[in-house]
Amino acid sequence: MMNVLVVDDESTEREGIKNLIIQHKFPCRILEAENGHAAEKILKRSSIDILITDVKMPLMNGIELCQAARKVQENLKIVICSGYGEFEYARSAIKLGVVNYLLKPLIHEEFVEVMEEITEEQAFVEPNRTTEESKVIQQVKDFVKNHFQRDISLSDAANEVYLSPGYLSILFKKEAGVNFSKYLTDYRLRKANYLLSKSNMKINDIAEFVGIDNPSYFCKLFKTKYGVSPAQYRKG
Repeated sequence: MMNVLVVDDESTEREGIKNLIIQHKFPCRILEAENGHAAEKILKRSSIDILITDVKMPLMNGIELCQAARKVQENLKIVICSGYGEFEYARSAIKLGVVNYLLKPLIHEEFVEVMEEITEEQAFVEPNRTTEESKVIQQVKDFVKNHFQRDISLSDAANEVYLSPGYLSILFKKEAGVNFSKYLTDYRLRKANYLLSKSNMKINDIAEFVGIDNPSYFCKLFKTKYGVSPAQYRKG
């Protein structure tokens, strides 16, 4: 049995990772912390085999936590899960011997592959039922991909796959690791990220293009996810 420490300031993110580990029956005992300071205390008193941490957190960010963790437990295996796609964070992570760097929203299959590699255990996949659920969630993801520019909701997605919004909400969180609203927002912001880097479109036009009509709200969402404003990101 391996000890896994999951660190993220958002409880929904921690729950999503825990659910994936439990669902696939990896031989792990799961501990959790809501920030780097709390995680550091756990690392000092408990033997941890795997550290799964976010980057952007209050008090101590994920890179600082990785540095502190390496001093306490040298052979620790580290996985960073973050919305930060910038090279500098990835480069810092590589220097600290991070096993893998996964972008949010987590792709179910990618996370499972990383856990299989670390634990050297095959993930449990429940036959038939899980496959059918996965197909439904893939339909919903395709719906987001094809309609993210519109004002769509969980109810619209539920109608698309002939399920109730309540049941789809539970199913989507279980399979995707995040709720529908966050997945949709993150998808839009990834599109915006690409357009800021690869096009000369005005920021207000990008916001409208990705389905966020309020430019101020778009800038707020972007800064929350990437740590800088759209204008700063484009300059950088």
